[in-house]
Amino acid sequence: MRDRVARAGVPHVVFAIGGLRRGGSELQMLRLVELTHGTSCRATVVTLSPDVTDEARARLERLGVELVSLSPPRLPRPLRPPVVAGRILRLLRRLRPDLLYPWLEQASAATAPVAYALRIPVVIGRRNISGIEAERWRPIRQAIWAIEGRAPVVTANSEAVVEAAVRRGIRRERLRLVRNGHGALPPLPLPGGSAVRLGYLANFRPEKGHLRLLEALSRVRLGTPWTCVFAGEGPLAESVARRAAELGLAERVSFVGEVKDSRAFWASADIAVLLSDHEGSPNALIEAAFAGRPLVGTAVGGTIEVIPADGGALIEPADCDAAAAALSTLIESPERRLAAGLVAHAHVSARYAEDRFAEGHMAAVEEALGSRR
Repeated sequence: MRDRVARAGVPHVVFAIGGLRRGGSELQMLRLVELTHGTSCRATVVTLSPDVTDEARARLERLGVELVSLSPPRLPRPLRPPVVAGRILRLLRRLRPDLLYPWLEQASAATAPVAYALRIPVVIGRRNISGIEAERWRPIRQAIWAIEGRAPVVTANSEAVVEAAVRRGIRRERLRLVRNGHGALPPLPLPGGSAVRLGYLANFRPEKGHLRLLEALSRVRLGTPWTCVFAGEGPLAESVARRAAELGLAERVSFVGEVKDSRAFWASADIAVLLSDHEGSPNALIEAAFAGRPLVGTAVGGTIEVIPADGGALIEPADCDAAAAALSTLIESPERRLAAGLVAHAHVSARYAEDRFAEGHMAAVEEALGSRR
C-alpha cells in the first residue's frame, strides 16, 4: 500500500456514489480521489451498494483510502433505503467529515439529507441530463430536486448539464462548471488493415443509440470494406445482435463485451461513434479523441461540446441518412480521418485537462466550506 500523508489542515471529504463499476462517472470520481487525496483533501469513499470492481478496490487500497459499502450483499431491495440511511448516519457521526460530496442522484438522495441534519456541508455532483428512472414518479422527483437545490454548491460536468440543473430548480449562482478530466496523451497512429473499423463503446442501454447506429449502417453503400465493433455490456446486447442480423449486418458487426483498457480499444479503431439520445459529457468520445480518432455523434447534450468543427460530425438523432453519409465520408477518406482525428485531439487536450478538473472540484469544496464559515 502506498503511504500518503495529508497536509495539515486539508479537509476530510466523504465522496459518495451508487457503486464503483466501470462507468464514466464512477471512473471520474475515482480519478479525482487519486489526484487529490493526501494533497488537497483526505478522502473517504462510500458506495450505496457493494457493486465495486476489484480494480477500483485495489486503487483505493493503494492510496490508503477507506472504502465503505452501505448495503450488504443480497439485501432485499425494500430493506435497502432504511439500512443505507442508518449506516450513513452512523458513518458520518463516526467520521465527522468536513464535507460530503455525493455524485449522481441516488447518492445525493440517500446521503445528503443525513449530512444536512448533522450540519455537514454538501457539494452535489451533477453528471447527467435525464435524471434517474425513479424520477418518473413526481414525489420522488420533487424530493430529489429539493435535496439538490439545498446544497450551497453544485458541480456540473458540461454546459448542457448546467442548463439541465437550472431546469431542475437549482439556482444558477450555485452551479459550477467542472469538466471531466483526462490525462494528456498523444494521438495514436491509425491502425490500418484491410477494413476500416468503427468503434462503439457504450453499455447496452436504450438511450445509448445502438439500434440507431445499425439503421444508419444499413444505409452505407460503399466499395471500401468496413466493420463495426460494439464494446460494452447490458441487457440489450442480444436484441442489438438480432437486429444486426435482420438488417444483414451480422458479418460486419462484432461484440467484444466489457473493455477494461479503453485506449487499447481506440487504438484498434479508425472512427469513434456514439449516437445517444442524451449525454451529460460522453467520456467514450473524449477518450477516443485523446487517441486521435474522428468522432461521429448525435447533436445532444454534452456531445456538442466534445465534437469540434472539423473533428468529425454532429448528427441530429432522427437523421439516420445523415449519419450514414457522415460515416461514408470518413470510411472512404483516410486523409479526412487523420485530419479530423488531429482536430478532435487538440480540442479535448485543451478542454479536458486533469489539473483543471481536480482544481475545479477542490475549489467547489473550499467554496462550500467557506459558506459554512
